[in-house]
Amino acid sequence: MEHIILSLLLLKGMTIYEMRTYIQQNLSTVCSDSLGSIQAAIKKLLEKAYIEVEEYIDNNMLKKQYSVTEKGVIYFKEWIGTPMNIQKMKNMEEGKFFFLGMASQEKRIAFIKDYIKSLNAEYDKLCQIQQFVDNTKESVIETNIIRIRNESLLAEHLLNVSEESDLKNVISNIYDYQMYMLEYGLARLREDIVFYEKILNRELNQ
Repeated sequence: MEHIILSLLLLKGMTIYEMRTYIQQNLSTVCSDSLGSIQAAIKKLLEKAYIEVEEYIDNNMLKKQYSVTEKGVIYFKEWIGTPMNIQKMKNMEEGKFFFLGMASQEKRIAFIKDYIKSLNAEYDKLCQIQQFVDNTKESVIETNIIRIRNESLLAEHLLNVSEESDLKNVISNIYDYQMYMLEYGLARLREDIVFYEKILNRELNQ
């Protein structure tokens, strides 16, 4: 969660609720969107001085906007340059499936049916997102380039982390890899749906 928050704040200063909304809309398959998890991660990042907070009034309400510090940029650059660790990508819920044979057949069938239903719902959601981003790609990239160029510190941080000289290349690369993650999610969901439907058929034919 700490790295997700740093990633978001490198693109834009955000409040906790803006972070949560972004995670709910774009990263629900990657990490939790619980307010408690986000707040705990922010607390750790503040303690390490990787981020800082600025308070302001908006519509008579006190708000807190978080941003990355120079120390946070250095830490993030080191982390993003480290190869992915397959051990940290494992889903603990898979342990439940490993021991599902301990449950009754009725419960096994219900579990698998419910899981297939949730997989299909997530797949449909990602398909809608993919269609939307395909239609808005160019305008989104251009809008973000203009916005970040107007915030010199954000531009400086992104160029530092990416080691690029052109901000347009950075934004385009960020967008491309977000789309690759979406493609990966769709591919994995398709495979999972086929797999669990096969297991369900075995259960129903016993």
